[in-house]
Amino acid sequence: MSMTRNLPRRLQRRSALLLAPLLLGAALPAQAALYITIVQGLGGEAEYQQQFDEQRSVISAAAKTLTDENRIAEFSGDAATREALLAHFASLNTSMGDDDRAALYLIGHGSFDGEEYKFNLPGPDITAQDVKDVLDALPGRNHFVLNTSSTSGAMVELITGVPAPRDDAAAAQQDDAAATETGKYLLVAATRNGNERNATQFGRFFAEALTSEEADINKNNNVSVQEAFDYAVRGVEAYFTDAGRLATEHPQLRGRDRSAGRCRPAHRAAAAGTSGTRHAGGRAAIAPQRARQRRVPAPAAGVDPAHGGTHRTDRSGTGW
Repeated sequence: MSMTRNLPRRLQRRSALLLAPLLLGAALPAQAALYITIVQGLGGEAEYQQQFDEQRSVISAAAKTLTDENRIAEFSGDAATREALLAHFASLNTSMGDDDRAALYLIGHGSFDGEEYKFNLPGPDITAQDVKDVLDALPGRNHFVLNTSSTSGAMVELITGVPAPRDDAAAAQQDDAAATETGKYLLVAATRNGNERNATQFGRFFAEALTSEEADINKNNNVSVQEAFDYAVRGVEAYFTDAGRLATEHPQLRGRDRSAGRCRPAHRAAAAGTSGTRHAGGRAAIAPQRARQRRVPAPAAGVDPAHGGTHRTDRSGTGW
């Protein structure tokens, strides 16, 4: 059953609309098509499995309102193999046209050994190089990738060729560069580098944004990539604040869709901690992280609703 059926009535009608601007940024050319691929990786433990199931359900329900069902592919469980994914994208190479757009959602756990990022699947994992090769081979333009996994920043580093920031000072410097970057793709990751190895919270807050009135900062009944990202970042911050712990994940957004306006990565001026459950054997941490949950706070004064909820970075180091 779709999660949208369990939402308050006032949100049920909105939930089918929110993902359209999220994926598209702006209207596609008249004859263009949107191809959506949703991949749910290994959960590792029942609580994570449930979270990933719920995230996939929300994204899937919205995707079906955006494009023909024959342009939506979902992979989960034993069907979510590297071989099946690569075969699927090979088929898209012949199906897509030059004006088409692809959106790829990676929902799950990841690992990074210092050299190679992997998204955890049954059997051989898919790597950052695999994802880069897929994107580079696809026809079309402005493709969108969301990776909710731990260490996912390493994937962004490989795709963009820009070294991942290791601390807040480096992240602040990249903010300046990101303000003018164009980039071939729009990339969202749950972590800013491959060293943030804890199981992440970002994915569930990003999915929550798709049906949240609070995420729609400029109240235009649409949630942009930036607005969903900012909402999820606030949720992650609240999670760690409530738990009384230093944040072990710092989400990032890279690339810019010119037709959608500027998108800037956000970061929080707080040192990344090492507390929490780490990965074991290169796989995702399996002990659930528990903390009091609270309502995702409204954005602070640094939010500019006129620009889709973009946060302005506070160079003083005290906030965005």
